[in-house]
Amino acid sequence: MKRKYFFFDIDGTLGLKLTKQLPADTAYCLKRLVQKGHFIAIATGRAQYDAAHVAKAYGIHSFVADGGNSLTLDGKILKLEPLPLTAAKAVLREFEKQGIPWAAATENEPIMRSKYDSFDISGYTHFEQHYGTDDTIDSIQAVYKIFFDCPAVMPNLHGLPVIPYLGNRLLIEPTHKEKGIFELMKIMGESPENVVVFGDGMNDISMFTKPFFCIAMGNAKKELKARADYITDRNDAGGIVKACSKFGWI
Repeated sequence: MKRKYFFFDIDGTLGLKLTKQLPADTAYCLKRLVQKGHFIAIATGRAQYDAAHVAKAYGIHSFVADGGNSLTLDGKILKLEPLPLTAAKAVLREFEKQGIPWAAATENEPIMRSKYDSFDISGYTHFEQHYGTDDTIDSIQAVYKIFFDCPAVMPNLHGLPVIPYLGNRLLIEPTHKEKGIFELMKIMGESPENVVVFGDGMNDISMFTKPFFCIAMGNAKKELKARADYITDRNDAGGIVKACSKFGWI
C-alpha cells in the first residue's frame, strides 16, 4: 500500500467541537494508520504552542499550525511566522480610530495583550490577558492573532484574513493551511499527491485543493462539502474511521 500523509483539522474534525476530547474510534483509527505505515499530522489555525499540547494528547508529533504559518516535524519547530507586522499594527490603529476593543496574541504563549480591560476573553479560557498603556501598539514586536467584536462598519483590514470565532467575535489569523502542508511535504521530500486532508470548517477551505485528496466531515460547512472528494459521517459518529476503512488505509 502506498504511504499516505494525513493532515487533520482539530476542532470539529479530530476533537469534539472546541474541546481536546478525542472520540475512542478516532483514537483507534489514528493508531491503526501509524501501524500501517502512514504519516499523521494536524493542520490547524491554533497557535503552535496550543497545537503542541493537543498533538501531544493525541499522540501526534507533527503539525501545521497558525493557519499554515508554523511547521513542527517530529516535535521540532521548523518555522514560526507571525502575521505581517506592519499590516497588523495598521489594523489595530484602525480599531483605535473606530473605538473597537481588541486583544492580540503577541507571543507563542497563552497570553493576549490589550489596552481594554473591558474586553471579555471568557471564551478563551486558556489565555491570560495583559493590559498595556497608550503605547501598546507601538511596543508590539509580533502579532499572531487578533480578536475583536464584529463592528457596525468593518474597518480596513489591510489585506489580513478574518474568520468568525465565537458568537459576535471575529478572529484575524493566517488561513492558508495548504501552504504549510506543501512546505512540510517538500521538507520531507514527499509528493503532495499522497496527501489526504480532513476538515469541517471555513478555515479548512484553503487546504481543500488539488492534488490533495479532500475529505469533509458530516458536520462540515456546506462550502467545504462542495469542495470535497468524499463526505464522511460526523466526527462524533465515526466519520474518520469510516473514511479510512472505505479507502483501505487501515
